[in-house]
Parts: sequence; C-alpha cells; structure tokens
Amino acid sequence: SATMQIPQDESAHKPARQRLPNRRGNISFNFPHDGRTFHATTTHYADGRLAEIFLDVGKAGSTVQQHAEATAVLASLALQNGVAMETIIHAVSGGPLATALQLASVR
Repeated sequence: SATMQIPQDESAHKPARQRLPNRRGNISFNFPHDGRTFHATTTHYADGRLAEIFLDVGKAGSTVQQHAEATAVLASLALQNGVAMETIIHAVSGGPLATALQLASVR
C-alpha cells in the first residue's frame, strides 16, 4: 500500500489565519431562500471586511440546519485565511450561503 509523505516543516505551507478580537460587534438579518427563512449573523474586521458568518434556519438538528452551520463555518475559516468573499459566493452560487454573503456585503 502507498504511504503519504508529509513534509517535516508544514509551517511553510500554512496560510496565516487572521484572528478576530474576543469581543466584536455583529450584524444580524433574516432572508428568505428556497421557501425557508434563514437568520444570518456576521462580524467584520476593523477595516470593514467580512470576518465570519453564522447561519440558522431554525430547525435544530435538521439536515438543512446542519448544512447551514457547516457551510458558514467553512466560509468563516476561508475568510479568515484570506479567501475573497466573491470567490466564496461564486463557489456556492445559488445556495443560502451565497445569498447571505451577498446581503452581508451591502450592509
């Protein structure tokens, strides 16, 4: 069986994650998507760039809620590692995360 070789110094391959302050303001809003009402909460860096997003669809434990939470966490990590919001929107176009990001960009 093939084994994967991992470089000894992985730090050269890791992007620098831009950390957020422990206390920060947020903006919350609701929006409809595909017959459901989603609730989004966003936080921003001091320079105004979007830093993280949380999505809630109000059905705790449901598959749609789990997907909303997971995609928002992944988008937040991408944003904090320097991925442009427009790139994320393009990658998830048509979904509730894209709608939330587009609405967050005009708030």
